[in-house]
Amino acid sequence: MISVRSRIGVMGFGALALGAMAACGYAAGSTSHREAPHTRVIGRAPGHPLLAVAIARGRDLGPLPASTVLHLTLGLAGRDPAGLDAALAAGERFSPGVFASRFGPNTAAVAQARAALAAAGIASRWSPGEMTMSATGSAAAVDTFFDVRIDRRVAPDGLRFFAPARTMTVPAPLAGAVNGVTGLNDYPSTQVAATAGNVGLTPHDMLDFYNGTSLRNAGMDGSGMTIVFIEIDRFDSQMLDAYAAKFNLPPFNVSVQRNSFSWGLPGSEQGEADLDLEIAHGIAPGAKEVVYYASGDSAKLAAAEAAAYQAFPQGAIESKSLGACETPDAQNDAGVVNDQTSRAAAQGWSIFVASGDRGAYGCVPDGDFNTLSPNLAASVPDVTAVGGTYALLSTAGGYFKEAAWGEPIEQWGSGGGVSIFWPRPSWQAGPGVRNQFSNGKRQTPDVSANADPESGWDVFAAGMEVPVGGTSAAAPFWAAVTALIDQDLTSKGLRPVGFANPALYQFAQNPSGLPSPAFHDVTLGTDLYYPATPGWDFGTGLGTPDIAALAADFEWFQRSRS
Repeated sequence: MISVRSRIGVMGFGALALGAMAACGYAAGSTSHREAPHTRVIGRAPGHPLLAVAIARGRDLGPLPASTVLHLTLGLAGRDPAGLDAALAAGERFSPGVFASRFGPNTAAVAQARAALAAAGIASRWSPGEMTMSATGSAAAVDTFFDVRIDRRVAPDGLRFFAPARTMTVPAPLAGAVNGVTGLNDYPSTQVAATAGNVGLTPHDMLDFYNGTSLRNAGMDGSGMTIVFIEIDRFDSQMLDAYAAKFNLPPFNVSVQRNSFSWGLPGSEQGEADLDLEIAHGIAPGAKEVVYYASGDSAKLAAAEAAAYQAFPQGAIESKSLGACETPDAQNDAGVVNDQTSRAAAQGWSIFVASGDRGAYGCVPDGDFNTLSPNLAASVPDVTAVGGTYALLSTAGGYFKEAAWGEPIEQWGSGGGVSIFWPRPSWQAGPGVRNQFSNGKRQTPDVSANADPESGWDVFAAGMEVPVGGTSAAAPFWAAVTALIDQDLTSKGLRPVGFANPALYQFAQNPSGLPSPAFHDVTLGTDLYYPATPGWDFGTGLGTPDIAALAADFEWFQRSRS
């Protein structure tokens, strides 16, 4: 325990803050309010600096032993990306076979790339249609083929890791087939984190606040739906049982997938996995939850996520609270993430990614970066980025108002900004989208929900009951809301939501015939840089959900296109 605002969690494939914890009660139905900070934190203090800072300020111990075996993940270029973007914008989805034949990687190009790898002594595995390829080789072979020297290093904080001194560019023999390569370092730059608060809202509070009670009273509890989580710390089943017991919920239906060779091993319980599972269960207690355990290594995280997408080829719902701040040297990671999520979206996945907890400054405080930066994992085009708000309940417990989450003293806030990698998709249009900060690139977040630790969620983690905030609470909330809506849609003979963004942005444009407004438009506060404004903004996206309205709007969206 420490008495400053901090973060919990383990590290891995980027720098995303998610939500910390403090023990304090909250009476259901009372009015949320701010109090003087009184923070107690579970888990680790702030994590390691950015990789570039660790290399520049750390010590180089010389080359990695030549015989060291490295496990790589290569992102593969698909065919007709413009056609795929248009299809996704139109709400189309495809079977694995159709996707492979129309949009998947060119088999001849991949075969040539695999032959080049094999000639260099690097083995590879790939199945037609998959957007990533795994590869294994010695450090000597990898150094030579990729024209890098991978050295053993010690970061300024004492962490030992290996990494090349410079960013790799895709070698000529792979050009045209490979978009990016991960696994050339084992630096734990991914962060799962949490900011502490003084209140703890219940699932009932949040269902009332976001108008979801009527859907639950109609029998919608997420039954028949699956929510997938990639976790790099372990959950405690006793904590889940305590959560279910307190809030009179059915037992959790959780399965765990492990592959220590390909995906690595998760760290000890830090609270993030407990948080993800509990918030989703509180909103959609009938949904099945599937956890893929992985280490924080970027290549192993990518492999675990690829396995999840392959296990549910017709789609499922993913809640993701991992990511990286966008920096120019993160292009390889960005390419791999984009390759995988584009295929998943085309096959019917709904992917909700926490936008981060450092406001517009996604890289702060990891090193000397204080420039504007969104979260890499939330910025790829085919996911729904989820930002955060401060939720103020009415005296009766329902909706009163919200503000963009931004705490200038503590430097916490809803992540968001303009991507340096991806053009703004055609579907990202509507009031507020084109603004003084726009430059033609993808803008995040897309939507938001309660994330301020001062209006935090009541969860059980690390042996105690604690309130928690952060966008890592908002993402599983949206995933669970989607499970309720999917159950409602399928009960009416319609398809699950799938890739949500084209419909969400159409709802915001208030088209003729739309049953009711889908969002609470948040116009107060900032994310430490960008102000909340009418319509879309960088702090809260399109806004927060009116769950009952969203369900009706998604039904209208499908029927209007049939």
